[in-house]
Amino acid sequence: MKIEKCVQGGAGFARLPNGSVCFVDGALPGEVVEIKVIEKKKDFVKAGIVKILEPNIKRRIPPCQYYGKCGGCNAQYAEFELQIELLRQIILDLFSRTAKISLPQNFEIHYGAEWGYRCRAKVFFQMRGSNTIIPVEKCMILSKKLNEKLKEISLTKRVRLFDNQSEFYLGKHIYADESVFFQNNLQLLPKLIDEVRRAAGKGKLLLDIFCGVGLFSAFLQSEFERVIAIEQNPLCQKFAEKNLGKNCAFYTTSAEEWLGKNAGILSDACVLIDPPRTGISNEACDILCKNKTGKLIYVSCNPATLARDTRKLLNCGYELTNIQGFAFYPQTFHLEIMAVFNPSCT
Repeated sequence: MKIEKCVQGGAGFARLPNGSVCFVDGALPGEVVEIKVIEKKKDFVKAGIVKILEPNIKRRIPPCQYYGKCGGCNAQYAEFELQIELLRQIILDLFSRTAKISLPQNFEIHYGAEWGYRCRAKVFFQMRGSNTIIPVEKCMILSKKLNEKLKEISLTKRVRLFDNQSEFYLGKHIYADESVFFQNNLQLLPKLIDEVRRAAGKGKLLLDIFCGVGLFSAFLQSEFERVIAIEQNPLCQKFAEKNLGKNCAFYTTSAEEWLGKNAGILSDACVLIDPPRTGISNEACDILCKNKTGKLIYVSCNPATLARDTRKLLNCGYELTNIQGFAFYPQTFHLEIMAVFNPSCT
């Protein structure tokens, strides 16, 4: 069969002779492949490639010797230029179907080096889908320092590695360690911060929801009279207190609880929200819809839930005024997105 396109997660999309949707792992657009059905569902089937009869001209042999065994990368078979274009087409298609809007065909995706970019990682020395131990001598996507640490680790342990170079890349020290979330790609992180800072502008109040260790607030606090940072994970507090200034208040609570008690101040605030992969909860989204913010900046690690939430926000009177992609994880089909929403003037 011929592969029509790639979808969220990277699988190739095609249709069986009977019209059924088929997702083919590892296939690229335009390819003609011989497949084997692996799993049948009510509305679709999953398949693997038996043989590539007509390959995409930008298909390559995965450069990493561990590819296919390690679970860290899933896009090495596509040249990096093609990876970025596939991400763009996936987002355009996703937003057309889920958010019911057409993004610009030249939707911008920012990216950096395709190798040696990762400064934070969870390491599992196990073969994909099994308990077999795989001794990894060097990982092509890890930073030089993390590869040095990799040599010191026992193969029987699952560990978190963190190389906090943030003072070098960002111009100031941001306190964090391996116990809390922090962006993995410090080469690209300054670009995201710059775009968030540009979108936020200046104002009286910034609400930084799902703030983590206060990364964004640390760079925006000088532009606002007050900053309120909300993060449910208590482990983040000790770092946030070091990263945030005197005009910042940090609350260890859920987004829903804090918004529910303080909805009245949203209209005067620039709200920055960086939720987990599940996106904004129905409760939080309802509050944001009933109490329009001065501006809403949504940093998403999951385009699917962002597209879903975009439709909700548009339905309740917001306008999407800016959207950009950030390829923080080269060699994967993962994309982070910054979207900016303003209350509609109508």
